[in-house]
Amino acid sequence: MKIVQIIARVNQGGTARWLDILISELQKLGHEVKLLAGEVADNENEDSCFSEHGGIHIKGLGRSISPIQDLKALFAVRKFLREYKPDVVNTHTAKAGLLGRLACLGLNIKVVHTYHGHLLYGYFSPAKTKILVMLEKILAKKTDSIIAVGNQVKEDLLSAGIGKSSQYLVIHPAVKQLNFVSRNSARKEFGISDSAFTVGWLGRLTRIKRPDRVVSLARKFPEVVFLLGGTGEEFLNLESQASKNIKFIGWIEPEKFWPACDVALLTSDNEGLPTSLIEAALCSIPIISENVGSAKEIFPSGKGGFLVTGDAERTKALLKLEENRNKLNEMGKNAREFAEAKFNVLSFISNHLIAYEK
Repeated sequence: MKIVQIIARVNQGGTARWLDILISELQKLGHEVKLLAGEVADNENEDSCFSEHGGIHIKGLGRSISPIQDLKALFAVRKFLREYKPDVVNTHTAKAGLLGRLACLGLNIKVVHTYHGHLLYGYFSPAKTKILVMLEKILAKKTDSIIAVGNQVKEDLLSAGIGKSSQYLVIHPAVKQLNFVSRNSARKEFGISDSAFTVGWLGRLTRIKRPDRVVSLARKFPEVVFLLGGTGEEFLNLESQASKNIKFIGWIEPEKFWPACDVALLTSDNEGLPTSLIEAALCSIPIISENVGSAKEIFPSGKGGFLVTGDAERTKALLKLEENRNKLNEMGKNAREFAEAKFNVLSFISNHLIAYEK
């Protein structure tokens, strides 16, 4: 098959890793894959997989909204599709999903859209969200298959009236074999003593991810080290408020980050199914996660970590793990075993082929 992947931008993070594995494995099976994307924002870094897979930049396809540039991007994508004549177009993220699917209208192409999360809450005002839902409902009628990264994401979208159940296929992220560095090596890199209890948070420093909750939690646990990995527009604001037990380390590979941590933390208002938590679980790190999106599908709550809602539950969960090393180790082991069984490349690729051939 000739397959085109279209996304707004390939910034460092879980979606880039999703595309990297997807494209690599499809190519191994003999499929021809092209990657189209816009430019990353000024405060973001483009993932190296974009250039490694011969990605093609489409001006105006990026995340920012500009009616004139968006229209030019639409025409550019349509021109590419008419010339390349792919069998399948798989769009990712909201804006690329809109422009990519519109570009396919009238062309003999199988159209697949992947929801890595959704924008149904936490991003826009009720009025803007209503318009977004209306557009997604219309686009779903022009989509052959819809991929959701988790069952909760699928249910949220169906509850909003977006698409039909028969269109959906839930595909969990896959994580390649990770070569984690040793705990001693990781801690030495960040200047953390072996005895220090360390909480890790890895992601984009943006408002929807709520890194400010990490700052609040750190004030309650002055004896705990908090590692924040990632970049984003909230960095300067967070740095100005942070206590001395918070270390900002910028973007870093999970293989070097998670071995330094005792606990993985997720504080977001909205998520799809965060790959960073899967990577933490594979490193035998127990998880404390806000109960959002499909986070609950990553680990068994109460066995591989804790699902929490709000500051009080988050504080209580961290206190339990800090005070009980045996509990911490047991939960880390459970999280790893669950992740190894569920998030593998074989099912990830075979399910994509089902969606493409459906």
